[in-house]
Amino acid sequence: MIGMLIILNLIVSFLIFLVVFQIYEAYRRNYLFWFLLGMLFIPILFFYSLIEFNFPFRHRELFYPLLVIMIEIMMIAGEKKLLSSIKAEEGEEYKILLREDMMLLKTFERISNYLIGRISPLIGIKNVEKSMEECVEKYPMLAGIYVAPNEKIVTYGIEKNMEKIEEEKRIKELCIAFSFFIEKLIDMYAAFVPYEKISEDLRKLFGRIDPKIIKWLTPFAILKIVIEPILRRCKPDELTEIRISVVFEGININKNGGIELHELYQYEYKEMIKKVIKFIERLHYILLRLFREEVDKELTKNFRLLPNNIKEEMYRAGLIKYLPSGILEEEKLTFMSREKLIKELAERKRKLEEAYKRLSEAKLDRMKANFINIIAHELRTPLTVIKTYIDLLLHEKMGRLNKMQKEKIKNIAKNIEKLEELINDMLHIPSIDRQELELRKENFYIKDVIRNIVNELKDIVKEKKQSVEIRVDDSMVNGDINLIEKALKNIISNSIKYTPERGKIEIEADKDGQYVHILVRDNGRGIKKEELEKIFEPFYTSEKGGVGLGLAIAKSIVEGHDGRIWAESEFGKGTTFHILLKRVRK
Repeated sequence: MIGMLIILNLIVSFLIFLVVFQIYEAYRRNYLFWFLLGMLFIPILFFYSLIEFNFPFRHRELFYPLLVIMIEIMMIAGEKKLLSSIKAEEGEEYKILLREDMMLLKTFERISNYLIGRISPLIGIKNVEKSMEECVEKYPMLAGIYVAPNEKIVTYGIEKNMEKIEEEKRIKELCIAFSFFIEKLIDMYAAFVPYEKISEDLRKLFGRIDPKIIKWLTPFAILKIVIEPILRRCKPDELTEIRISVVFEGININKNGGIELHELYQYEYKEMIKKVIKFIERLHYILLRLFREEVDKELTKNFRLLPNNIKEEMYRAGLIKYLPSGILEEEKLTFMSREKLIKELAERKRKLEEAYKRLSEAKLDRMKANFINIIAHELRTPLTVIKTYIDLLLHEKMGRLNKMQKEKIKNIAKNIEKLEELINDMLHIPSIDRQELELRKENFYIKDVIRNIVNELKDIVKEKKQSVEIRVDDSMVNGDINLIEKALKNIISNSIKYTPERGKIEIEADKDGQYVHILVRDNGRGIKKEELEKIFEPFYTSEKGGVGLGLAIAKSIVEGHDGRIWAESEFGKGTTFHILLKRVRK
């Protein structure tokens, strides 16, 4: 009897091993190999039990725990391989999970399972399986899909089928097949539930879709969430007129008012969007004739209820501005204004880059003056107009904005402020001359200015855990206190920026004949010898993303006060900036 049980267990364990082997054959994952080895020891374990039962031998008590330990080692190795593959962003499993077609498949699986969970209590899971078989017959891409005992579909078989299809065709075929299946599920669901409830469910589902693949679901969302609710409420004679009048390749309206759009996915994405727009235009004309202006209000409401990720894709694809007149008029105004602003800023940026290129190549004073003139006239004037439009939009003088639109416009406003600051800094370079400074000169203690600057920058210093030592005497300077403070702040903030965490900055000031000699010393990364002569030139920077105006402005201000500025540095050890300013004798 015991022998029979052992043989039965041996057969079952071999069957388990064969299943694991088939999974390994299908997916060829590294971690599955270790699981397969672990499963191989299980039949051996039962085979050993059969031998031990019939032919006892010495030290047999050691063999069983050794086999169990080996199985545990194989399982742990498999788990380790799986985790390391997912954590390392170059691992096989990580790449598979991030593949666009795999992400789409899992998204379709989630949407389908959600709908099946709502439908099966109403019509029974057998009817769902029957409909699924019809879909598989029409689209063999779905072959391998099945309903598990928990009444959820499993798509492992589809993953295997996808590997046989050319990479560039996978997404199209996946979208066509699953869109057809989901359309069937929605039609079954709509037979028992008001379509408004289905629209609400779809909005929640689509709101959770990853932005990387949202573009493939955008046409589906627009037609099924925005347009279909209106068609589903039409009377039979109205729906008949619509179906006769709106005949469109790739999009079909069925007798219940459902939109069938799965064939639309045979086209490229841009072509799909164009077809969706043309379909809406043609349908809008008929709906206006049937329901007058009320249809515009409902379409606008449905569009505004779409999840933010769908609306973002609509803005990105430019779909908003091509919608028929009367739909989303406020959003169109915002979109057109934003588009115009971006184009204008891009054009100004292009001119700025061209002017800078000429300046950096020639390095002539005359060209510098022309460049500043371009900035003053070509940027400041339109910038004022742009700011005015931004203010109007933000205060909703040109129509109400939703939360997403306000955020986007606020981002534009922040970038405009940065551009304005850049222009102001550039205008400092040629405009600081002795005549202007004489009008604003006053006597002040240099220690007060330095302490104010350090106090302003204390948060940055604290964040980087740096120390700042100040050793300044009571020397007095005559000049423009605001400009000198700006120059010193540029130097000190530069030292803080290029000094690492827990670094040290020392600021000293002492009398040096007719001057006050200010030193700003740091133990940062230092400056290469070949760069020391260039660091005070406008627009020179050794780092990407920098503008290179801070030190140039400091130099202009100091020299405008009949002073001097220079730097000493040893690369890798730190830098010392020297500033000489004429002092006031007491």
